[in-house]
Amino acid sequence: MDIKELILNPNNFFKNLSNKEISLKEPFIIVLVFSILIAISTYISTSILYKIFPPQYQQIMAFTKIIGLVSTFIGGFIAWLIISGIMHLISIAFKGEGSFKKTLSFVGYGFIPNIIGVLITIPIAYYYLSQIHIQPLTITQLQNPIIVKMVMKQIFPKTLIYTNALIGFAVTIWNLYIWTYAIKYARNLELKKAFITALIPTVIFGLYQLYSVLKFL
Repeated sequence: MDIKELILNPNNFFKNLSNKEISLKEPFIIVLVFSILIAISTYISTSILYKIFPPQYQQIMAFTKIIGLVSTFIGGFIAWLIISGIMHLISIAFKGEGSFKKTLSFVGYGFIPNIIGVLITIPIAYYYLSQIHIQPLTITQLQNPIIVKMVMKQIFPKTLIYTNALIGFAVTIWNLYIWTYAIKYARNLELKKAFITALIPTVIFGLYQLYSVLKFL
């Protein structure tokens, strides 16, 4: 896999790939790496966040953390399947030709920008969050939304949130760029139709990621 060509010239990358035997191995590895990285990112955030709970609840929260990590990890693969499925269905309206396996394979390569994005946000998040010292709250304090919101703002400063949002926006645009050519060659579409096909799921995916970041404001 020529990652440089995929990033800089996706048109040529997928054009050459369309002449080869369809394989899910490389896309699977890409999505696997992405899923591992977002799980690590989630672990860093939740490790700090759960410190607001009283010590007697830490064991229970540790179990919840594991469930959250597993869910986040699986979520990467679910996103791959959903985005591929939506693109495949939309392309049917444009009379696209090609198997779902090919769509799934080509869409998987489009998660490369997400890997790069998470590799940037993880050290940034660690830098900010490692400097936070949180005192556990009492049950009464946890039941007060005003106090909880104040603590959340302390844990996740606006600088961190806006930085992650900006990086997320850039990654979404990058996704759209790559996925446009991915679906173009996966489903044999004109470039304009490929762009429309890729636009809808990319926007949905991007808005979800943006909400995940901005909800801490």
